[in-house]
Amino acid sequence: MKRFILDGLNAISNGYSICGIADRRGRVYPLGSDTKVIGAVFELVSRQVVAAYAKHAGLILKEPDKQNHYPDFTLMRDRNDRAKIAIDVKTTYRRTERSAFSYTLGSYTSYINPATESKNIVFPYSDYGEHWVIGFVYRRRSDKRSGDSGVYTIDQIDDVPLPFDDAAVFMQEKRRIAGDKAGSGNTANIGSITGDLDDFVSGKGVFDSEDEFIRYWRGYQRTKIARGKAYGTIDGFRSMT
Repeated sequence: MKRFILDGLNAISNGYSICGIADRRGRVYPLGSDTKVIGAVFELVSRQVVAAYAKHAGLILKEPDKQNHYPDFTLMRDRNDRAKIAIDVKTTYRRTERSAFSYTLGSYTSYINPATESKNIVFPYSDYGEHWVIGFVYRRRSDKRSGDSGVYTIDQIDDVPLPFDDAAVFMQEKRRIAGDKAGSGNTANIGSITGDLDDFVSGKGVFDSEDEFIRYWRGYQRTKIARGKAYGTIDGFRSMT
């Protein structure tokens, strides 16, 4: 699966140069620099490749019916399959080719806990046997035209500014890129490792197994005070188990 999807993504010669949204009158609206819009573009690129793999493997592809439900793509033999495959698309940017970056990898207070395993997820968490991340990282373009709000014609497509360049992609199991700290801000999200592209490609996460990853994040406390009474690092967790 991993090789098929990565080969497919790398074969999309113009997939990472999507520059705008076109209407049926041939008007092209530049993407702009909003990270959510750029993330949606990479999800769109990924969708066709994941769909191709599903067809190749004889699997059903299911996407969320509700916004902000995990994962972006579910692969399964049928609805009763208890070894469904979750694939989530994550996007971020870096300042230079070797700059460190990170992602958030989903909530640790909802579906990974048995009592709430059906919350904000397409199927119950226990239905999934594998969890994968397709990760994109790009460099923001700093020139003034990247935020252009003008409207172009199809004939002017080569003039539409791109808000990003140097896009790269990897695919890795979620636990292999997970860190032991919550993600940015006050949200209850699992944080990834912080590193360069090679770290994510190699899967240099802190967990030795899927079981350790699950047990760690099921017991992780939201506040610093609560973590002080329990654990806040993988070393602290291991010393208690």
